[in-house]
Amino acid sequence: MAAALPGLWYCLHLPASLPDLIDVDIWMLKAAQNLRLEHSILMVPIDCFEEDVLGEHLQRHHPVVTICPDDLLDEARQRASALGFVLPTIPYSQLSDATLAAQWQAIHEHFIPDLPRLAGEVTLTHRLDLAPLILPHRRLARQMGWPTAESVTQDTSAGEAFGQALRGQRCLATWARLEREGASHDEADRRFRRTFKEEAGRLRVPFALGLPGTAPAYARMAYDSEIRRRTKPQPAVSPDDTWSVTLHERSDHLVERAAIEFAVTHQSVASSGLGLMLPTVPPDAFTTLAEIERHFHTPHSSAAVRRLLTRLNDAAQPLWSEELKAAIQCASYLAVYSDFPLGLLTMPGDSAPLCTRLPVTYRPMQPLTRMVQQQLSAAPAVSLDRSITVLVAECIPVSDPVGRISRQGWDIACEASAPDSTTLTITQAETLTLEALQRAVTENRPDVLIISAHGTMVGNMAALVIGDKPYVDLGLDRMPPVVILSACHVAPRGSGAVAITDLLLREGALAVLGTQVPVDVRRNAMLMVRFMVYLAKENTRPGQFSTILDVWHHVQTSNAVNDILDGSPSLRAWATHTTINDRSVLVEFMSSRATGRIRSPHVYEDTERVLGEIADEQGQGERVRNWFRRPGYVPESLFYVFTGRPDRIHLTPLGLLVEQARPGR
Repeated sequence: MAAALPGLWYCLHLPASLPDLIDVDIWMLKAAQNLRLEHSILMVPIDCFEEDVLGEHLQRHHPVVTICPDDLLDEARQRASALGFVLPTIPYSQLSDATLAAQWQAIHEHFIPDLPRLAGEVTLTHRLDLAPLILPHRRLARQMGWPTAESVTQDTSAGEAFGQALRGQRCLATWARLEREGASHDEADRRFRRTFKEEAGRLRVPFALGLPGTAPAYARMAYDSEIRRRTKPQPAVSPDDTWSVTLHERSDHLVERAAIEFAVTHQSVASSGLGLMLPTVPPDAFTTLAEIERHFHTPHSSAAVRRLLTRLNDAAQPLWSEELKAAIQCASYLAVYSDFPLGLLTMPGDSAPLCTRLPVTYRPMQPLTRMVQQQLSAAPAVSLDRSITVLVAECIPVSDPVGRISRQGWDIACEASAPDSTTLTITQAETLTLEALQRAVTENRPDVLIISAHGTMVGNMAALVIGDKPYVDLGLDRMPPVVILSACHVAPRGSGAVAITDLLLREGALAVLGTQVPVDVRRNAMLMVRFMVYLAKENTRPGQFSTILDVWHHVQTSNAVNDILDGSPSLRAWATHTTINDRSVLVEFMSSRATGRIRSPHVYEDTERVLGEIADEQGQGERVRNWFRRPGYVPESLFYVFTGRPDRIHLTPLGLLVEQARPGR
């Protein structure tokens, strides 16, 4: 993997798609943020660089150029020629600005010779630590006709690079809006300053974050003392972290850093968004997280969970740079490359964790080689805009009380989604053995596989219990794009356990939802019912949510009221059995009182306030607020994580998303 890094980095500077080569309308540049136009980069050992291995893959792509270490040039050149690559094979020693410019020109002349070339310089980005910001911005600048020569030096700060990239995104949003509204050139010039200020406050752009760090418990188990001694924490910015054809020969920690930066930059370029490198997660943050996860295995209290979350925020305080806070303010979603659940942290100024503020998805980094391989896989977008087939695989015997409650929950889900059952179909299957599960998936070919099972630990591996046996490898012939693990603690992060959620991504799942801690089966059932209902509604009446990640974020955040009411039987009874305006408190809250009053960064605080106001009208305000404090409640909905690429599971047709950005719409 290390030996491939110079070539991989170079490839990010080549065109990702044909529109990169020509001048396109500004509204298209903004719409591209919904399309994820990734570079298609194939990393392959020289012995596998042949027709028998790659023939089927190359039939689906246009083989353009091969890049290799110098000592493999002769063999790679022969094999590339036999496979029909368009451009001459390039060895590392020839990778330069001049070579890059020549390849852009050659690609243009080969594929679209009749169209005029896009003006502007094409040069390599040398600061790897700032590349997730710089490279997307320079590609945008070339399309917009702005200066593209790299002005970044060893002294450039993250703040300077971030400010330049963010201004570029605001300008893009401003011009795209003016173009969409049909403003003439003169009118656009007059309105630009005012529109720019308006767009600055409403800007939403995809962000990728690189957050290095390994759980100390995992490091002690996996590495000897000498390796641990050599391991160094990574700063967010490292001016000496530069691109060269020999970057793979640097020290281990710089090679690993370059691999993480490559993945984050690849993602930020693909989404036409931005990216940031963050410093290494402090070890104390992992240690506190492990304590939180252990605490949930015992009878847990609201006060203890709150104290532990406060300790977690204190331990992770060094992560909160001004750039990170500004990025979160304008991010449409976060793709976090990390083994640490950043979404559990509360941003300064907020009262609820980050995952309530905006959608968060994780790309696990252990092992790092696999992470880079998965990043390169360029998974195609999956569209579920016409119909959704859901298979619920029940792996818990009905004799188990949890199994009985689980089945009741799925019955409710089927009933609740019945009004939209023409587009969302839920099939329940008894799968008490691995073979039964494999057979059910083969027969039903679901879009969404929900596995209802117990979670367990086998050594340092978080596994599923199917029947009475633990499994981390399901061996499915066809892995559904979305897998939901309705099971306890299948995605722990504090101890660095190998999680089945991550292993399912390796088996081919595009997105996997799992839990960090043991969860109450009744509360989990309520979450899953709501998830299915919103999926069905979006499928029937599209427009509110673009991706399955957006649906999950809404379900997770809006479930705060249920987390609060489940704090005690008294609270739940008050909300469901007492009335106001001839409706139960819960219905009153959800149907009218909460509308427009719940801020996502303060969702629990605001929900408490609105419920308290209703209680005041009943003369029970002091009593209800006391229940909020004693016994209190646990925000269980926060301890679910979506890994992989749920942002690639579309519920709105991609064509419609593009059309909505077209001028005159």
